[in-house]
Amino acid sequence: MQESANKLLPVAKVLKSFGTDGGILIRIASEAKNKINKKRPVFIYFDGLPVPFFISEIESKGTEKFILKLDNIDTLELASEVEGELIYTEQSIGIKGKNKKSEFTPADLVGLKVYNTDNILLGDISNFYDYPGNPCISLKRVFKEGESLIPLHEDFISSIDFKNNKLVLLLPDGILDI
Repeated sequence: MQESANKLLPVAKVLKSFGTDGGILIRIASEAKNKINKKRPVFIYFDGLPVPFFISEIESKGTEKFILKLDNIDTLELASEVEGELIYTEQSIGIKGKNKKSEFTPADLVGLKVYNTDNILLGDISNFYDYPGNPCISLKRVFKEGESLIPLHEDFISSIDFKNNKLVLLLPDGILDI
Protein backbone atom coordinates (compact mmCIF):
# COMPACT_ATOMS: atom_id res chain seq x y z
CA MET A 1 0.00 0.00 0.00
CA GLN A 2 0.91 3.63 -0.37
CA GLU A 3 2.62 5.57 2.43
CA SER A 4 -0.63 7.44 3.07
CA ALA A 5 -2.27 4.12 3.95
CA ASN A 6 -0.25 4.13 7.18
CA LYS A 7 -2.39 7.08 8.30
CA LEU A 8 -5.62 5.17 7.67
CA LEU A 9 -7.03 2.40 9.80
CA PRO A 10 -8.99 -0.48 8.19
CA VAL A 11 -12.30 -0.81 10.04
CA ALA A 12 -14.70 -2.69 7.79
CA LYS A 13 -15.12 -4.76 4.64
CA VAL A 14 -17.77 -4.33 1.96
CA LEU A 15 -19.58 -7.67 1.73
CA LYS A 16 -21.96 -6.88 -1.13
CA SER A 17 -24.19 -4.29 -2.70
CA PHE A 18 -27.58 -3.86 -1.09
CA GLY A 19 -30.61 -2.70 -3.04
CA THR A 20 -30.63 -0.78 -6.31
CA ASP A 21 -29.80 2.70 -5.02
CA GLY A 22 -26.14 2.22 -4.11
CA GLY A 23 -26.44 0.71 -0.65
CA ILE A 24 -23.66 -1.56 0.57
CA LEU A 25 -23.62 -4.20 3.29
CA ILE A 26 -20.47 -4.04 5.41
CA ARG A 27 -18.98 -6.06 8.24
CA ILE A 28 -17.24 -3.87 10.79
CA ALA A 29 -14.49 -4.94 13.18
CA SER A 30 -15.95 -5.10 16.70
CA GLU A 31 -13.31 -2.73 18.12
CA ALA A 32 -14.03 -0.19 15.36
CA LYS A 33 -17.80 0.27 15.77
CA ASN A 34 -17.46 3.81 17.08
CA LYS A 35 -15.02 4.77 14.30
CA ILE A 36 -17.68 4.99 11.57
CA ASN A 37 -20.15 7.86 11.75
CA LYS A 38 -21.71 10.49 9.51
CA LYS A 39 -19.40 13.27 10.69
CA ARG A 40 -16.18 11.80 9.32
CA PRO A 41 -15.35 10.47 5.88
CA VAL A 42 -14.49 6.85 5.22
CA PHE A 43 -11.96 5.88 2.58
CA ILE A 44 -11.94 3.20 -0.10
CA TYR A 45 -8.88 2.62 -2.28
CA PHE A 46 -9.18 3.09 -6.05
CA ASP A 47 -6.11 2.67 -8.25
CA GLY A 48 -3.88 2.67 -5.15
CA LEU A 49 -5.22 5.96 -3.77
CA PRO A 50 -7.62 6.48 -0.85
CA VAL A 51 -10.85 8.13 -1.98
CA PRO A 52 -12.96 9.80 0.73
CA PHE A 53 -16.70 9.18 0.98
CA PHE A 54 -19.15 10.72 3.41
CA ILE A 55 -21.88 8.52 4.84
CA SER A 56 -25.37 9.74 4.02
CA GLU A 57 -27.17 6.85 5.77
CA ILE A 58 -26.17 4.12 8.19
CA GLU A 59 -28.40 1.31 9.46
CA SER A 60 -27.45 -1.48 11.85
CA LYS A 61 -28.12 -5.06 10.76
CA GLY A 62 -27.03 -6.96 13.86
CA THR A 63 -23.92 -6.59 15.97
CA GLU A 64 -21.30 -6.31 13.26
CA LYS A 65 -23.13 -5.66 9.99
CA PHE A 66 -24.37 -2.33 8.70
CA ILE A 67 -25.98 -1.00 5.56
CA LEU A 68 -24.28 2.17 4.37
CA LYS A 69 -25.23 4.71 1.76
CA LEU A 70 -22.20 6.69 0.67
CA ASP A 71 -22.35 10.03 -1.11
CA ASN A 72 -21.58 9.58 -4.84
CA ILE A 73 -22.34 5.84 -4.78
CA ASP A 74 -25.97 5.89 -5.82
CA THR A 75 -26.44 3.00 -8.25
CA LEU A 76 -26.21 -0.77 -8.07
CA GLU A 77 -23.33 -0.66 -10.57
CA LEU A 78 -21.25 1.73 -8.45
CA ALA A 79 -21.99 -0.26 -5.29
CA SER A 80 -20.91 -3.46 -7.07
CA GLU A 81 -17.52 -1.87 -7.87
CA VAL A 82 -16.64 -1.66 -4.16
CA GLU A 83 -17.69 -5.21 -3.23
CA GLY A 84 -14.88 -6.94 -1.34
CA GLU A 85 -13.01 -3.67 -0.67
CA LEU A 86 -11.81 -2.57 2.75
CA ILE A 87 -13.15 0.61 4.33
CA TYR A 88 -10.71 2.83 6.22
CA THR A 89 -11.02 5.74 8.63
CA GLU A 90 -8.42 8.27 9.68
CA GLN A 91 -6.37 7.26 12.68
CA SER A 92 -6.74 9.36 15.79
CA ILE A 93 -3.92 11.71 16.66
CA GLY A 94 -2.84 11.81 20.28
CA ILE A 95 -1.85 15.22 21.56
CA LYS A 96 -0.88 15.79 25.16
CA GLY A 97 -2.48 18.88 26.62
CA LYS A 98 -1.56 20.35 29.99
CA ASN A 99 -2.53 17.37 32.13
CA LYS A 100 -4.53 15.20 29.79
CA LYS A 101 -4.37 13.46 26.47
CA SER A 102 -6.91 14.21 23.78
CA GLU A 103 -7.71 11.94 20.83
CA PHE A 104 -8.99 13.40 17.59
CA THR A 105 -8.67 13.09 13.84
CA PRO A 106 -7.45 15.81 11.48
CA ALA A 107 -11.00 16.32 10.20
CA ASP A 108 -12.03 17.33 13.74
CA LEU A 109 -9.65 20.32 13.64
CA VAL A 110 -11.01 22.05 10.55
CA GLY A 111 -13.29 24.91 11.57
CA LEU A 112 -11.94 25.32 15.09
CA LYS A 113 -11.29 28.88 16.29
CA VAL A 114 -7.65 29.38 17.26
CA TYR A 115 -6.67 31.57 20.21
CA ASN A 116 -3.33 32.44 21.73
CA THR A 117 -2.70 31.93 25.46
CA ASP A 118 -3.87 35.52 26.11
CA ASN A 119 -7.29 34.44 24.76
CA ILE A 120 -6.95 36.60 21.62
CA LEU A 121 -8.64 35.15 18.54
CA LEU A 122 -6.06 34.47 15.82
CA GLY A 123 -8.34 32.90 13.21
CA ASP A 124 -10.00 29.68 12.04
CA ILE A 125 -8.42 26.40 10.94
CA SER A 126 -9.23 26.09 7.25
CA ASN A 127 -7.27 22.92 6.45
CA PHE A 128 -5.04 20.18 7.83
CA TYR A 129 -1.91 19.06 5.99
CA ASP A 130 -0.38 15.75 7.00
CA TYR A 131 3.19 16.38 5.87
CA PRO A 132 5.44 13.42 6.80
CA GLY A 133 6.91 14.12 10.22
CA ASN A 134 5.42 17.63 10.31
CA PRO A 135 1.60 17.85 10.38
CA CYS A 136 0.42 21.44 9.90
CA ILE A 137 -2.76 23.46 10.11
CA SER A 138 -3.71 26.28 7.79
CA LEU A 139 -4.91 29.26 9.81
CA LYS A 140 -7.20 31.78 8.13
CA ARG A 141 -6.18 34.90 10.01
CA VAL A 142 -8.66 37.35 11.51
CA PHE A 143 -6.59 40.54 11.39
CA LYS A 144 -4.37 39.76 8.41
CA GLU A 145 -5.26 38.82 4.87
CA GLY A 146 -4.34 35.32 3.79
CA GLU A 147 -3.47 32.20 5.69
CA SER A 148 -0.59 31.03 7.86
CA LEU A 149 0.79 27.50 7.94
CA ILE A 150 1.48 26.40 11.53
CA PRO A 151 3.16 23.15 12.58
CA LEU A 152 0.80 21.12 14.77
CA HIS A 153 3.17 20.06 17.52
CA GLU A 154 2.10 18.92 20.98
CA ASP A 155 4.35 21.58 22.55
CA PHE A 156 2.30 24.32 20.82
CA ILE A 157 -1.09 23.06 22.01
CA SER A 158 -2.18 24.55 25.31
CA SER A 159 -5.75 23.18 25.18
CA ILE A 160 -8.43 21.85 22.85
CA ASP A 161 -12.11 22.32 23.60
CA PHE A 162 -14.21 20.71 20.88
CA LYS A 163 -17.43 21.50 22.75
CA ASN A 164 -16.69 25.24 22.47
CA ASN A 165 -14.94 24.96 19.09
CA LYS A 166 -11.69 26.32 20.55
CA LEU A 167 -7.97 25.53 20.18
CA VAL A 168 -5.50 27.47 22.32
CA LEU A 169 -1.93 27.58 21.02
CA LEU A 170 1.28 28.67 22.71
CA LEU A 171 3.23 29.79 19.63
CA PRO A 172 6.85 30.88 19.37
CA ASP A 173 7.35 34.59 18.68
CA GLY A 174 7.24 35.44 14.99
CA ILE A 175 5.76 32.16 13.73
CA LEU A 176 2.64 33.92 12.44
CA ASP A 177 4.80 36.36 10.47
CA ILE A 178 6.23 33.63 8.27
